[in-house]
Amino acid sequence: MKRKDLWWILAYPIYQLVGTFRHEASHALVAWLQGARITEFVFWPTPGYWGYVNWEGAVSISVSAAPYLCDLLTFLLFFPICLLCDFGKKRWIWLNMIALGIISPLVNSAHNYRGGFSSLNDVGKLLEALSPALVHGYFILTIVVYFTGLVLVFTTSRMARA
Repeated sequence: MKRKDLWWILAYPIYQLVGTFRHEASHALVAWLQGARITEFVFWPTPGYWGYVNWEGAVSISVSAAPYLCDLLTFLLFFPICLLCDFGKKRWIWLNMIALGIISPLVNSAHNYRGGFSSLNDVGKLLEALSPALVHGYFILTIVVYFTGLVLVFTTSRMARA
């Protein structure tokens, strides 16, 4: 990582909004696919929430799990691109892809996993509805994979070596 790359930290609020949109859109899409009517969709910070979705209708626990499966799919899409592609002088594209495709899933999953122990967030609901071993195993495995992927991208990718 180069010193000038740190300027991208100033874009964190934008990355957070995109990540929150992805998280809440995952809930909304799966709820809608199960026949629920979406009544409210918010992906910007409000008192007590980063974002939220409200719906009318019965849905399964898959609605709570959707953002974390979306995190995994996002990582699986972006990781090989960030690792293998050479963006030449357009390093900013690479850094943005890392932020949106690797760091964002890592932060979203880790933050919500930690929060599941103290409140009834998505992860808390998953822990109540599913086998705790399954939920803990999924989150621990994916968080380790995301972190390992981040280290690999910054140490062994074509852009890191350039």
